[in-house]
Amino acid sequence: MYITGGKLKGRKLASCKGKSIRPAMGLVRKSIFDTLNNFIEGTNVMDLCAGTGVLGIEAISRGAEKLTLIDSDKLSIKLIQKNLELCNMKANVIRGRLPDILNKLNNKNEEFNLIFIDPPYGQPELIKNVLELIVLNKLISNNGIISIETEAKNNFEIPPELKIKKEKRYGNTKVTFLTS
Repeated sequence: MYITGGKLKGRKLASCKGKSIRPAMGLVRKSIFDTLNNFIEGTNVMDLCAGTGVLGIEAISRGAEKLTLIDSDKLSIKLIQKNLELCNMKANVIRGRLPDILNKLNNKNEEFNLIFIDPPYGQPELIKNVLELIVLNKLISNNGIISIETEAKNNFEIPPELKIKKEKRYGNTKVTFLTS
């Protein structure tokens, strides 16, 4: 698994064996960042269900200013920390369950310009709940973007405060970009 662009382009990251963590494929990741091209510079990014941390690390590589990575899995947190070390990066790494952790973030009064949601496939209810809490807790900035990676066949409800900006399919994967 490699960084596909920015100052760390080509940097190899640690990944895990087995299927418990499913990092975004390089082709899909490159396409996500091509879509976000001019938006990333100077942003505050949150990566939910971060897995290996590759989406957030790629955002920093491409010019994001600040990064928060969240996952509930102990192995994922270790991988994220290892990958941050490999890239000589600092980020706020939080181990916690969604949607509980989003309520705690509300107390920090922090808004994010870009939020990645890449949950385990087959959980449209989790996505719906997470989106509702992002809106309720005012975690997305005005004109912020939420990138959601799901199985192409999965549909999820979108709160009325968010609008679909773009949707792309890559085989079995669908990426939906929402804007606030």
